[in-house]
Amino acid sequence: MLRFVLRRLAVLPIALILIHFLGFSYAYIARPVRAARTPYLREQVGNQIPLFDSYSQHIQDILHGSLLRPVEQGPQIGSFAQTLGQSLVASLGLLAIAITLSILFGMLLGILAVRNQPPGVRGWMSFISTIGLSMPSFYIGSLSILAIVFVLVARGPNSESLIPIRGFGWDRHLILPVLALMLRPTVQIAQVTANMLVGELGKQYIIAARSFGHTWHDIRWRQAMRNVLAPIILSIAGSFRLLCGELIVVEWLFNWPGLGNLLASTLVPNVLSTNLGATALFLDPPTVAADITMIGALFLITDLLSSILVRIFDPRLRVQDEAALSGGLG
Repeated sequence: MLRFVLRRLAVLPIALILIHFLGFSYAYIARPVRAARTPYLREQVGNQIPLFDSYSQHIQDILHGSLLRPVEQGPQIGSFAQTLGQSLVASLGLLAIAITLSILFGMLLGILAVRNQPPGVRGWMSFISTIGLSMPSFYIGSLSILAIVFVLVARGPNSESLIPIRGFGWDRHLILPVLALMLRPTVQIAQVTANMLVGELGKQYIIAARSFGHTWHDIRWRQAMRNVLAPIILSIAGSFRLLCGELIVVEWLFNWPGLGNLLASTLVPNVLSTNLGATALFLDPPTVAADITMIGALFLITDLLSSILVRIFDPRLRVQDEAALSGGLG
């Protein structure tokens, strides 16, 4: 187990460095190409030095503390590191709330959908799965905004919305982006939980436990759930990675000042966008590289933590790792 963790930790910085370089390279190459097709930017954007020289200069600037120097960020002035830090906190808070609610509601729905005797999944679970998996987060977010606008129009010009459509705040501003993010992961977790529980309840040791007088409540929570936690954890990790990818659209849609909104803002020139989150950092290589690296770090750390938890709850995987390591050494 320790060797597995150390190997993964050794790969982590190498992967992040590669992600940083690829993000920087993409913005460096794509910026003049996009600018050449945009009349407003044709004369403003260009690469004066080669890619590797530019990246080397950027790394030297980082080592000399350039990220902490004050720079102009739209109408405000702050350090580059401060902007990234604030975006990271906003995204992590949104992700934490969305994934926590998805786990709670997903596992609850999955357990309720399981029929004990004979083991099976109730019919309403198929309907929920079909609806939830076929509606991406941006579609849910767009529908929620349209619904609120429709209610405001119906109530009259002087009416106020109880739920803010856009903006940042750890209050009612969370409702719409959290709902948009959590629906699909909730259904995925519920589906995996239900299917794994049904398969587990049909095994021989469950039948034996029932014959000894154990209640279905004890069998589910003390025996069956313990044996299906590993695939459920993997499903949760996959759902979290999905949320990280959908941050770009959801944060842009609701003007939530996180990593996704920052990255989306760099993809659209501010002169061509009416979005309040648009900035002048159009495909700025340092910004794109730092943002993508942070999102990539969330992916990699999630994968590492889920792999560790799976091996804690499923000893068979630890045995396989030890056998593979022994075979490699032999």
